[in-house]
Amino acid sequence: MAHQALEAIAPILSALRSGRRTRVLGADGGYRGLLLARAMADPDTTAPLCYLAADDASARAVAADVGFFAGVSPGEQDHSSRILLIPEIDVSPYGDVSPDPRAVGSRLAALERLRAGEAELIVTSLRSMLRMTIPAEGFASLCQQWQTEGELGREEAAAFLLAAGYERVDVVGDPGSFAIRGGILDVWVPIERFPARLEWWGDEIERIRMFDPDTQRSLREVRALRVHPVRETIATSDRDLRLAVLELGDSIEVPSSKTRQVIDNLGSGVDFFGIDALTPIFHDQLVPLWEHLPAGTRWYLDEPEALIGLGERMLDEIDFEHRRALEAKHLVAAPSQFFVERERMRARIRETAVVSQRLDLYEPEASGKAPDRKLLRVDLGHNLELETKLEAARGQKGGELLRPVVEHIRALGIHEDAVLGGQLDPADRDPWDVILVAPNLTHAERLTAMLRSYGVPGLSLDKPEATSDRGPLQQLGGHALTQPRVRVLPGRLSKGFTSVGDRLLIVSESEIFGSVARRKQQRRKRGAGLASLTQLNVGDYVVHLLHGVGRYMGLTQLAMPMPSGASGPTGLDPRAKLAKPITGDFVIVEYAGKDKLYLPVHRIGEIDRFVAADAKPPKLDKMGGQSFEKKASKIRADVRQMAEELLQIYAQREALTGHAFPASDEMYEEFEQTFPFEETADQADAIDNVQRDLSKPQPMDRLVCGDVGFGKTEVALRAAFRVAAAGKQVAVLAPTTVLVQQHFLTFSERMESFPMRVGVLNRFATAADRKDTIKALRSGEIDVVVGTHRLLGRDVRFKDLGLVVIDEEQRFGVKQKERFKQLKTSVDVLTLTATPIPRTLHMSLLGLREVSMINTAPSDRLAVRTYLTRHSDVVLDEGIRRELARGGQIFYVVPRIMGIEEHAVRIRELCPEARVLVAHGQMPPEMLEQTMLDFVEHRADVLISTTIIESGLDIPRANTMFVANADQFGLAQLYQLRGRIGRSKLRAYCYLMVSSLERLSDDARRRLEAIQRHSELGSGFNVASQDLEIRGAGDLLGRRQSGSIQAIGFEAYARILGEAVAELRGDPISYETDPELVFDVPAFLPDTYVEDVGQRLDFYRRLSTARDADEVREVMEELHDRYGELPVEATHFGLMMACKSYGRRLRAMSLELGGMRLSIRLGPETPLATAVALGLADATDGRVRLASGGERIIATIPNRTGKDCSRQLEVCENVLSELLTFARLDAAIAG
Repeated sequence: MAHQALEAIAPILSALRSGRRTRVLGADGGYRGLLLARAMADPDTTAPLCYLAADDASARAVAADVGFFAGVSPGEQDHSSRILLIPEIDVSPYGDVSPDPRAVGSRLAALERLRAGEAELIVTSLRSMLRMTIPAEGFASLCQQWQTEGELGREEAAAFLLAAGYERVDVVGDPGSFAIRGGILDVWVPIERFPARLEWWGDEIERIRMFDPDTQRSLREVRALRVHPVRETIATSDRDLRLAVLELGDSIEVPSSKTRQVIDNLGSGVDFFGIDALTPIFHDQLVPLWEHLPAGTRWYLDEPEALIGLGERMLDEIDFEHRRALEAKHLVAAPSQFFVERERMRARIRETAVVSQRLDLYEPEASGKAPDRKLLRVDLGHNLELETKLEAARGQKGGELLRPVVEHIRALGIHEDAVLGGQLDPADRDPWDVILVAPNLTHAERLTAMLRSYGVPGLSLDKPEATSDRGPLQQLGGHALTQPRVRVLPGRLSKGFTSVGDRLLIVSESEIFGSVARRKQQRRKRGAGLASLTQLNVGDYVVHLLHGVGRYMGLTQLAMPMPSGASGPTGLDPRAKLAKPITGDFVIVEYAGKDKLYLPVHRIGEIDRFVAADAKPPKLDKMGGQSFEKKASKIRADVRQMAEELLQIYAQREALTGHAFPASDEMYEEFEQTFPFEETADQADAIDNVQRDLSKPQPMDRLVCGDVGFGKTEVALRAAFRVAAAGKQVAVLAPTTVLVQQHFLTFSERMESFPMRVGVLNRFATAADRKDTIKALRSGEIDVVVGTHRLLGRDVRFKDLGLVVIDEEQRFGVKQKERFKQLKTSVDVLTLTATPIPRTLHMSLLGLREVSMINTAPSDRLAVRTYLTRHSDVVLDEGIRRELARGGQIFYVVPRIMGIEEHAVRIRELCPEARVLVAHGQMPPEMLEQTMLDFVEHRADVLISTTIIESGLDIPRANTMFVANADQFGLAQLYQLRGRIGRSKLRAYCYLMVSSLERLSDDARRRLEAIQRHSELGSGFNVASQDLEIRGAGDLLGRRQSGSIQAIGFEAYARILGEAVAELRGDPISYETDPELVFDVPAFLPDTYVEDVGQRLDFYRRLSTARDADEVREVMEELHDRYGELPVEATHFGLMMACKSYGRRLRAMSLELGGMRLSIRLGPETPLATAVALGLADATDGRVRLASGGERIIATIPNRTGKDCSRQLEVCENVLSELLTFARLDAAIAG
């Protein structure tokens, strides 16, 4: 007899508690999540529950399902103390591939959680269980708990972290890294959601604070921090590693030269390929993962015999890889030392008391013995009929996507009554409990609004906070209800189910709208921006406001004479023989003729990093500014002309009356729901901006910038849908046939369920097809057409064109661009570009056109597994065959054209069945385009190319990439290349191939470790990517403007552009100049306080360019937070920068502090009126007065005591603040 779904939970929980051998039939999909959620919270036991999944993807899906029913939100699951997901290491130790350090760190963090007894539910995959790990006692010896007031030296802590596998960095931004600054140590232990900041007093830990890795600011204090290792190759055994390596080498007959090299590498602490294959020699014996589980752990798994069969195949594969490694004479430990043996695996799976099966297999009873397990059937429906109807509705033009759901809900309970001729007992007519699941609150709100328009009874939206205590999902089923209940809940559920007896229907969003890719929402990171000097190295080029392009030669500390008037616009002359030296930091900039500028750091805002569109070095200017001003004047004229043209188009567009499209309707909302991903924050902003533009009567001209896969096409799709739904036509233009084909497929697929016809026009279409398309455009039969510049031909006429979408406008020719200018004054135009542009250009362009930036990468863009590997036929063969087996495609990238054919020959020999194409920039354009199209349309499996992989291409099938000689690529190049894969639901793999880890330069090693380790690339990447951004700026603005950027650098160009736009628009242009500072106090950031020069430069810049005293205080608070107690010189510098911010707003020419006197020389544009200045003596009891001659204001300052001049500087700041208040009051009275 079958149990109802909710009724079956109690006997299953009882079997789990008692260990009674039970076979559960039919408990799968979303119901499995409900069952495990109830089991993990079983009040009658404290034993944890372990669920074994077939693979990592299944394990993650089950953990998410359980989280939905247990009230653990998706964002909390990675660090939940209730649900523990133990990840697998999905590379073989025999494959010459370094495992993903994030996966290793997460796995060891899971062991630490198990050691602490935190988890209620442990979820892991079979591969994860088969790979043995560090024994529990040995692991405990590698872990420490650091507590406040605990005795632990800072150097001792750093040594422990290095030994535990942590990487020492300048700024902590990723798990598994640490940084030291003075008496502060920052570390990110993978078990923690945030990194920790520790402060010492002597050898005692004084404070521990968690901090935000994006802002580097503290969040909260904690009493203790658990620290665990982040790699397994750390000795827990007393054995001599050298002897162990020699014994292993002798036993498998490895050449002594290889053995000696491994011993040398281990002795010197050098990381090398193959160290992971030696993991067992670091420990007495690796143990199965289950030995880390608490005694009495309950187990539950699906299909035990299928799992055993899968495990057998995995172990066969491992044996084969081991034999191949031995044939190659690699030094590797035996599989029996690494993996659970077959008999042990079979025994562990078959010992599990409660298992689940989908099918009731016939098992004849041998010798009349009773069945091995008691059978428990669950009466469960799988929403198959509803799914079929929904799928049909999605494929039907003009169909109402939600109609099947609404009709299904309304029909609930009626069917049984009809079958029984209305003879149902009243008790059997209980109302139904219906739950519809949406992945987030935004989708839930949309779904609720759509259902409300259908008049669904008993409809409500339950907010996510309502499920935090598991309240709403504890009471399921309709028997306790008096009327139907339909709830929309935000959360993650893989599959829904139906239980007729329980009057319960649960439907997941993927069942309603098709498969949904889960993406975690990311916080927007504070980018380093072009202004950042963090990565400025000696020899890099910089641009000074007056002197132009020079070479940065370092930061130096000088004791400089500081009498009144000793400074000028070019900085201080270190050779001047003047009295009373005051110590300060100076930036050295070298100009043509070896002339040097010594720029005091309080004026560091006058220089910018020189970044141009081309990589070639710029010509140095002569110090004095004449050569630079000559270039800048010519560029100003060019920029003004360009700005005038753009502004004219802008003005024409504003004056015209276009078409204001009607508000979005239900069909548009249904179209939104068919988007198979969650919108990122930036993407949602861009969509809202475009929709707002369409509602206005003026024609739209908006530029949407974002990398490939960031979601620009969805912005265009929604705009096109709304325009087409209003009865107007849409033209989508792309510069190449490849991009046209890609867009055509995307638009066709997304719009196939709606009453819209999509056409295509390019040179690959036949003459007859082109003729039919042009005819259909003229008659209005085609709603959306995708094409190359052929759409701009004279023979192409639209019946009623409403929107033009232009993809990668900068890649079209001059004639096409002129045509675009004409279009922008008459129809709505939306331009997309995958070329990133810097924020400063974005701000300048805002005065000329609307710009939306999509900077937030979806998390699955960063879920690419990245491996470091040596050039190896084994790795290539395995990686290519694995991708081909799942129907995918492979990119193989080489750094240069020379030798590219040899790579192709190698791949063809390794995998004769693979269809291989070669692409590079020296091929004829038509041939290159045809090659790329063949790859896009899957007429080839492997594309061997240089870095020209087309920037706009989005090939979801391509999910494996090999980068040959990866050490020859820059960090930004590697990031951009890796971004070409990983845009489907499949796991993507990127192999960075080098000849040898040991021979890599320090810079190359850092780049490769950064790209491999960083889940989200931090400030190092932001600065590296600026070269790409500036090249993008040059592309967007045209060749002539790109030359201007090359001549004077980007920041100077952006400033000139901003000024030209403001002038043409009639906006006021304020040229704020910094006052010259002559303070006879030592004011700087000591190198013993902020040791890293790049970090010091960045703080100097932020302080010197702060808009006001509040911003200065914020930066000083961050300094104190990150580096500890402020030295007196640092405090002085912060107060001096606060004085400077007031001086700037008073339009002061100079501020001079000497002894007990502050002298303020005001400029002609000062807001302080003469009458007010004359009355200062009376208003301040003589403390502040106007000096004779009327050029200076003199303030009397208390004398300083000792070296600390803070009180004196605070009085200076108060005086300047007072003067600004007088100026504002006078302005208010006059106004």
